[in-house]
Amino acid sequence: MNWELCTFEPQVKNDWDNFVLNHAHGSIHQCATWKDFQQKIPGRGQVLGFYAKAKDGTWLGATWCVKMSTGAFNTHWYYSARGPVLANTSSDFKTEFLSQVSQKLKQQQGLFWRLDPYWQNTDWKNVGLKTVKATKNFQPTDSLMLDLTLDEEALLAQMKRNGRKALRLSDKAGVAVEILNPSQVTETHLNAWDSLNQDTTSRDGFAGHDKTYYQNFIKTLEPYTQLCLAEHEGQTIAAAILTVCHDKAIYYFGASSSDPSTRNLRAPYALQWAMILKAKELGAKTYDFTGITPEDNPEHEYKGITQFKTRFGGYRDTYAAGREIVLRPWWYKIYRLVKIFR
Repeated sequence: MNWELCTFEPQVKNDWDNFVLNHAHGSIHQCATWKDFQQKIPGRGQVLGFYAKAKDGTWLGATWCVKMSTGAFNTHWYYSARGPVLANTSSDFKTEFLSQVSQKLKQQQGLFWRLDPYWQNTDWKNVGLKTVKATKNFQPTDSLMLDLTLDEEALLAQMKRNGRKALRLSDKAGVAVEILNPSQVTETHLNAWDSLNQDTTSRDGFAGHDKTYYQNFIKTLEPYTQLCLAEHEGQTIAAAILTVCHDKAIYYFGASSSDPSTRNLRAPYALQWAMILKAKELGAKTYDFTGITPEDNPEHEYKGITQFKTRFGGYRDTYAAGREIVLRPWWYKIYRLVKIFR
């Protein structure tokens, strides 16, 4: 073997980012400061980083492994969001890298290791290591993408007619969008975000996070984050977080007012358009709207947001669902049984 598995140390932070963020499958989920953000989330423990380095010093792969509690018997597992990131895609290297990291996590008494890299199903078939389907997917298998190498006119042209109409309505109504760097975000901005987020989660029936989570996301992941607010007559009526890492932009955590008097202003369209242009300005080549309904499941829970997102045009990217590598089989069986009965 002409490479070695190394453990992350602070002195390799720049090398880590240079590898991850310049890789086609690299993303904010695997940047160096992702570790710092994860460690600020209550209930999560150590964040272990592993990277493969060839004898000549070339980096071949890297991944964060975040310690997650099972909520039972004081046991835990590890999660790699959109990782690992591998430059060497040979089946032998992938198998050996996953095997060596698994052994490290087993030594930490982890029950299993969940991974959901930007891989296709065929990428998993070539791995000579047993994996099982994840009990839950934290990352969507299908995303809507925009090609930001297109000029502004072409981006508008690919939008659906009702999308362009909504964008014109929001502009005519005087909806203004403010995009803030982390250093510009104040408590007032965070409170406006939190109010909209609570409104949205209550209306749409899904679980969100508290204000501190989003504050840490914005502040800790600087300079990759922007807080984006759509306002009308002094009132914030829609909001979202934009991340741009190298040439990849990702839209996160959209929120909007439920007030009938503001919903017809189509603020989310103005917000998204401003974010798209900002991402393009910052050098992003793609804009990831994140989750949309899988093609074989049109009634998926993402049905409503898919109708909104696809009005901007774009194309679909599809990735393999999450997989789990079992580290402690007996405890893993108990964990799966507990999940079933819950």
